Amino acid sequence: MGPWALLPSWVSATLLLALTSLPAALAANSSGRWWGIVNVASSTNLLTDSKSLQLVLEPSLQLLSRKQRRLIRQNPGILHSVSGGLQSAVRECKWQFRNRRWNCPTAPGPHLFGKIVNRGCRETAFIFAITSAGVTHSVARSCSEGSIESCTCDYRRRGPGGPDWHWGGCSDNIDFGRLFGREFVDSGEKGRDLRFLMNLHNNEAGRTIVFSEMRQECKCHGMSGSCTVRTCWMRLPTLRAVGDVLRDRFDGASRVLYGNRGSNRASRAELLRLEPEDPAHKPPSPHDLVYFEKSPNFCTYSGRLGTAGTAGRACNSSSPALDGCELLCCGRGHRTRTQRVTERCNCTFHWCCHVSCRNCTHTRVLHECL
Repeated sequence: MGPWALLPSWVSATLLLALTSLPAALAANSSGRWWGIVNVASSTNLLTDSKSLQLVLEPSLQLLSRKQRRLIRQNPGILHSVSGGLQSAVRECKWQFRNRRWNCPTAPGPHLFGKIVNRGCRETAFIFAITSAGVTHSVARSCSEGSIESCTCDYRRRGPGGPDWHWGGCSDNIDFGRLFGREFVDSGEKGRDLRFLMNLHNNEAGRTIVFSEMRQECKCHGMSGSCTVRTCWMRLPTLRAVGDVLRDRFDGASRVLYGNRGSNRASRAELLRLEPEDPAHKPPSPHDLVYFEKSPNFCTYSGRLGTAGTAGRACNSSSPALDGCELLCCGRGHRTRTQRVTERCNCTFHWCCHVSCRNCTHTRVLHECL
């Protein structure tokens, strides 16, 4: 198994490509139509960072699959969007689990999420779902912002909509985002085992949550601020809202196994499906996260399992919840120390144009797991 075979390897690969200056541009020799949208790939696929450094995709690098590189080549500007979506997904993962024993740790290098992605547990399910959602969300938003040459706003919702409103404006292109996400993210999955089905299901669950959480947004029109008529469009949810839903799905994730029709006439495609481990439970819905393996013990360090443990983690001594010292420290106890902190305070804005502040020093009480 190569260094990039540990999925989701495309996450580390894409981030590396977007953050590294590479020597040569990639010629786009594809033509035709893709998902009904004219392919307008240019001769290069360039990114520009804040320092105006051109970043280009080098075709000789085998960090991404051939299909993934082709998709980036056909959609100029999309590499930046995918990279941004992945970075947002990593931040969201860390936020959602900041007070739990597993706090979505990451490390530099090809194995961004560590050894946890080798397992079929709940945490792996969330990683796949949030990264897939991050790509879909970022690409759909970038289409409506005009950052990707091969897609635009979703203009299908036009014309009459209701008695005092009509469709218009620039809806986020969720269909393009979902289709691209399915082609780009799922192409990294190989095989036909239970892990393969789990990863594909959780990838799709992330995209489905982004779609289902979209909301109608409207703008009023009329004399003197009245709302005689409204123009409405569909707007993506925030990634925080998506992360909140996925965290709830994580808590209620379904443990699954291979389906078995009990018939020799069932085709291979029919057999490749997931069923709940407990026959009394309902089959997982497209919104549910699924797993097939018990989570490791995150309380203590294990190099073999890749768990860092909770020693040294900050905890809340007064909380009975997951962030409380009793649960987060796994019953080992905690130590308390004080820290003097100096911060800016009592800030005043002076016209025009500066802010003056005082420096205030106070003592902060910190609790850390043993």
